[in-house]
Amino acid sequence: MADDDAICLSDDDVDECIVIEESTVITTEKKEEICTSSYSLMESINNRPRSQPIRSKTWLDDEMSELDRLIQKKQKFSTPGDNFGEIDFGDFQAVTSSGFATSSEFAATSSSNSIRPEKRKLTEDEKEKQKELKESAKRMRDAEKERKAAEKDQKKGEIQKKKEEKEREKEQRRIEREISAALNSKCEQYTYCHVGKTVLDTIPGLEAELKLVYADRKIADQLKIDKNLGTRIEWRRKCIELKEDDEGKNERFEYMSTQNLFAVVVPAGTLKDVIESGTLTDFIEEQRAGFQNGRCTMLIVAFGKLEFQKKRIHRISLEIYETHRAQFVQIDSIPELALFSAQYLRSLARREKKRMEEKTSEDSGASGGAGAHKLQYLGEKGIVMGSRREIVSDWWSKMLSTIDRLSDSQRRALIELIPDPIEGIDKYSKMDYSEAIQEIGDVVAENGRRVGPIMAHRILTMLTDETGNSIVE
Repeated sequence: MADDDAICLSDDDVDECIVIEESTVITTEKKEEICTSSYSLMESINNRPRSQPIRSKTWLDDEMSELDRLIQKKQKFSTPGDNFGEIDFGDFQAVTSSGFATSSEFAATSSSNSIRPEKRKLTEDEKEKQKELKESAKRMRDAEKERKAAEKDQKKGEIQKKKEEKEREKEQRRIEREISAALNSKCEQYTYCHVGKTVLDTIPGLEAELKLVYADRKIADQLKIDKNLGTRIEWRRKCIELKEDDEGKNERFEYMSTQNLFAVVVPAGTLKDVIESGTLTDFIEEQRAGFQNGRCTMLIVAFGKLEFQKKRIHRISLEIYETHRAQFVQIDSIPELALFSAQYLRSLARREKKRMEEKTSEDSGASGGAGAHKLQYLGEKGIVMGSRREIVSDWWSKMLSTIDRLSDSQRRALIELIPDPIEGIDKYSKMDYSEAIQEIGDVVAENGRRVGPIMAHRILTMLTDETGNSIVE
């Protein structure tokens, strides 16, 4: 070590010895011992290399010191080969078993690391085989990845399918609720009254009255003013249906359906002129031409007082209903006309539910279900024993007794006029309707009262109807 590396603490370059003494007192139950140790600080500092820091004793220093102590104690060792002879290392192992074991492991590890096998170059076949193994492993990894990806996509598809099915069911229930509301609680909100602009121009003040009536009934949105209807009033219904598209998804289908009923508003004076001129049939056909909805009922609303005899009006009413399925309605004031349109709107709205119920009953009846309705005849049956004349007369009398508001005296008078209903069918089928009504209506009963045209219409309908539906209507 160079002289300039030493540390000098004096002024005259003379090293001074600084001795540090440490005393430790150990006290036990029997005695008290004092242990003293000292060392020179200057000597320790000057003798160490300057590149190394001062370090404290480690477990290796302690073990080496213990080994030196044992060698000196035995004084038996051989110099050649560094063989320690008969040194008893049991004491050393007992004292420093953990540290010695660690040193042995370190030595064993160092010796094993020092011996390394020589690397050998692979042959072409081995390289090819190794390459094939790597490619096979890569294919297996790719296949596993594809399988996991397919499973993931399948699970995602199932989840999406369930979600779509749930949304489809939710949408179906929503549409079904709307359909049910359109037939029940909100039937008026799905029915509309379309009034022609010409009607409002002909009758001043009608538009304001219509808006007032519809607002009071909370159906103000159901009133529509149409410029293309002329003098007609039409009632239309918004229909909601549930349909499936090509992909099987439920969708809401909406369309407007015109009811099989419309009204034509005509001033009473104009209608009187039409009737007197004999052009009523042409007038009805002209109005029906603008309303293409198959077999429907036409209401001819006479606004004002129609100055005609009731008998004549009644006869004309029967004729136009039989021929054109038209009826007369006489309205005197604007509030009545506004209320008339609103009442028909409610009636048509509620009729749709009854029609659906009747259709369901017919379907169940056709299938022979428990809900099928059966017509039962509750009247008296005629005799089955006797001559043909007696049997026909008795059965004909029982048939006439089922007609409402037909008295017994009128029934007997009709039997005298028409003793055999089969002959009456042949007779009145060939006769003009007006002549037949007049002949039957002029029959006088025992009490001096005539049968009348209304009852005559019922009798004639019973005899001449080919389907059996007219008498029911």
